[in-house]
Amino acid sequence: MADFNIELTKEQQQYLVFAVLVIGGGGFSYVKYFWLPTSEKIKETAAKIEEVDKKIQKAQRQAGQLNKIKTQLAQLNEEAEKVEKQLPKDLDLPGVIDTVSNLAKKNAVLISSFGAPSSATKAHFKEITFMIAASGSYHDFGRFLAALALEERIYNARNLNFSIGAGASPGGESNLTVTMQLVSYQYKG
Repeated sequence: MADFNIELTKEQQQYLVFAVLVIGGGGFSYVKYFWLPTSEKIKETAAKIEEVDKKIQKAQRQAGQLNKIKTQLAQLNEEAEKVEKQLPKDLDLPGVIDTVSNLAKKNAVLISSFGAPSSATKAHFKEITFMIAASGSYHDFGRFLAALALEERIYNARNLNFSIGAGASPGGESNLTVTMQLVSYQYKG
């Protein structure tokens, strides 16, 4: 084994103690005034970054939901438009008269009277009833009623009374005289 018996002079010992104190003090100062504050800032910054990342992820999820909600809103608006065509908010008397008259003309039904409307209020809608007297063949009148049923707006025929009228249709069928109540509906809200 090697013998390390080193003798230092008093001056060398002082330099050695001074060097140890400088290195120790420097190390302490480095740790206390540089390393610890810097690592604390790093931790704070990492926490802020993590918080911002969470906010970004939340915003992205909400943005995805926003697009979904916009799509649902557009679909609901389309459905509302369709429903409003079936059950409008206003009476639109000229539109009802035009629709019924045009369908009657297309189906060879002659409307002899179209009575003034009366209304009955129900829970969520109003029933607007028109008295109609018309004539035409049995099949023509059937096509007329079928065409009314296929309209966007909801119509209903009530209290139909058929009686044999004078003359015959161009197809050779007997003419019928029909009286009925035509019911149209209006949204009450």
